[in-house]
Amino acid sequence: MQDQELETTISLIKPVDKLVTCTGINADFCGELIKISENTAEVVYTTSSIMLSDDKAIHSGFIFGSAAYAALCAINKKNSIIISSETKFLAPIELGHEILFKATALQNGFKKCEVKVEGFLLDIKVFEGMFYIAIFDKKLFKLKFQGEEDGK
Repeated sequence: MQDQELETTISLIKPVDKLVTCTGINADFCGELIKISENTAEVVYTTSSIMLSDDKAIHSGFIFGSAAYAALCAINKKNSIIISSETKFLAPIELGHEILFKATALQNGFKKCEVKVEGFLLDIKVFEGMFYIAIFDKKLFKLKFQGEEDGK
């Protein structure tokens, strides 16, 4: 009985609940995190009309943003920042397409990480990239603007 209750409780935990980075991300623009485990993440990105650049073509910035989100989720550490990337857009993405991004950390556990991200439309690879991520001990830019109080 306890095993069944534990399985039910575990099934209620959504992948986004395990996330410690990108906690304020808007899934409408970057996709929905559907799977996360140590050094891997999967994000489903569904296009919408606000992402159009021409006729039915989706602007590549939205595609890159979703892949970058998947990369950061694979690392899943606070104060992580993408410092470089090498990306290839292998096919145009159109309105209504749903892309599955699979991210895998190739090098993790250091202050710099490498994450490979591949994007698939059905079984066709439409994106591939390598993201280089730096991890800092504390928030990199902790700026105070005029009129801000401590603790906010």
